[in-house]
Amino acid sequence: MRPSRRPDRARPAPAADDRGLHSAQVLPTLFIPGFPKAATSWLWECMHVAFIPEMICPQQQLRLPTEGMSASERRTTRQSVPFDPYLWSKEGCGNRRFMLPGIACNVLGACSHRKELFFYGSGFGNMFTAGLAALHGPQVPLDLFATRELKPRGIPAKAWDVMKLARMESFCTSRNHTMLPDGRMHPACCVSEASNPKRWGCRWHEALRKKYHRSNSMWFQNAMPWVVPHKYDFATVDFTPNYLCTAKALRNIHSSARDPKELRFIVLMRDPIMRAFSEWMMFVHGWGWDHEQSLHRKFRFQMNRFKTCNATLFHNTSLLRSLPDKELFAYLEKCFAGRAMEYVSNSIYSVCVLAAQRIFEPEQFLFLKFEDLMAMKAPALLRLLSNFTGLHTDDDIIRRVRKKRECEAGSARKIPLSFAKANDTKGKRQARNSLEELRPELQEFFGPYNQLLSDIVHPQFAWAMKGRKKGDQEH
Repeated sequence: MRPSRRPDRARPAPAADDRGLHSAQVLPTLFIPGFPKAATSWLWECMHVAFIPEMICPQQQLRLPTEGMSASERRTTRQSVPFDPYLWSKEGCGNRRFMLPGIACNVLGACSHRKELFFYGSGFGNMFTAGLAALHGPQVPLDLFATRELKPRGIPAKAWDVMKLARMESFCTSRNHTMLPDGRMHPACCVSEASNPKRWGCRWHEALRKKYHRSNSMWFQNAMPWVVPHKYDFATVDFTPNYLCTAKALRNIHSSARDPKELRFIVLMRDPIMRAFSEWMMFVHGWGWDHEQSLHRKFRFQMNRFKTCNATLFHNTSLLRSLPDKELFAYLEKCFAGRAMEYVSNSIYSVCVLAAQRIFEPEQFLFLKFEDLMAMKAPALLRLLSNFTGLHTDDDIIRRVRKKRECEAGSARKIPLSFAKANDTKGKRQARNSLEELRPELQEFFGPYNQLLSDIVHPQFAWAMKGRKKGDQEH
């Protein structure tokens, strides 16, 4: 019998703003926490088309008469429609739940939806230590979370650019946005300076000096929506694919959630050998971040390092399943880095899933195989996602999504995992040959962990460990 799993943790209470509306920071509630190179970006693109409020809720209504206008005049009028947050509310959206990502902004004042927050403690840093205020950002108008911010009617483009820069300072220092005394800078903000142009995380842009004659600029880097909770129903997302193998990230997600039972996790998994190879190809032949050109040396080094990290638990899946929480999490923290370029441990799915289900209930997870996902049609995929997340879809939305050529890998405009398929160089061909030479060792290494995965998730979550099948995608 394993110990009880959920220690009580203090959770943030709703923040009452100075107008008494009890608006609250909305933290992420829907995650894709693993695994990299298993189509997490492709699924983000699909969901970012299918479930955003512009697709789910009524369109913003034109408020100016258009009779007698030319086509160009009507287009201009359409671009100037004032944003009405009511249309995104439960009542205005007809109680249809949608997905609303957080936003990332840049030093020039423009903001866009952000797929990966890397906030809860994965990768090479731990932004969670900066506090939740650094994640949810200042309280900014809901229209900044629109997929595309439109220039107000009648304002010249350059004047609009100046306005976007100016409003950033207000967002960062006004008590109406920061919940702090006037003049105190919000933790999500920074000051970019021409004298320190390469400052990490707060970089300078020369357009500020050349175009706007500035030597510094204040701006906020990211924000989550603030709403009156009972009036809105949407899922905020964090699709950082490194959380699942990071014990501190899983605990941080649980401890900061308003209600941990409401969280949902979509976990993408792929043939572990091909996933590891794909990640290695990206960082070696795609981006050039990893300078080790020998796949044999890199993979054998990582396999040996993992084996010796805890020789008692290596391949001992029955013992792994019986470990108390404390010992299992200690093993995860010691032997799984949960970051990029950990090709081998990022493919040992079962241990990470085992730990995650000690913190969250099994029904909070939807497990998808990459190979199945790539073969699915949009209607089946969108209804599956809708049933699991509560996000709204219907026949009309599915028809519009298919027209945009999204949510079906076979017809997608952006081909999944295609970055390295062009220019089939000698180095890439040699890498594929090296993989086939190494495959027997990899099959032996991953075999017990694949069996454990099929035991704890479903028998279909297994991959043939005999050889590469025709049609397997490499990148």
